[in-house]
Amino acid sequence: MMNYTYLLSLVATSGTTQIDKAIVTELIDLCKTTMGLFTEFPLNVFLVASLVGIGFGIFRMAKRSARR
Repeated sequence: MMNYTYLLSLVATSGTTQIDKAIVTELIDLCKTTMGLFTEFPLNVFLVASLVGIGFGIFRMAKRSARR
């Protein structure tokens, strides 16, 4: 069983954490660029089809592993 008071004391003694703004900015720019790909029609269809295919593949693997 986990000792939650120990974890809380670690968080309390670690002080304030700082988020690197450069990493957050790069992540936001990456998301904007990725979402911009959905605005072009041929690429939009390709991305949606590939995401659907990946989704079906994941569900198929999960279904097979649940049977075992």
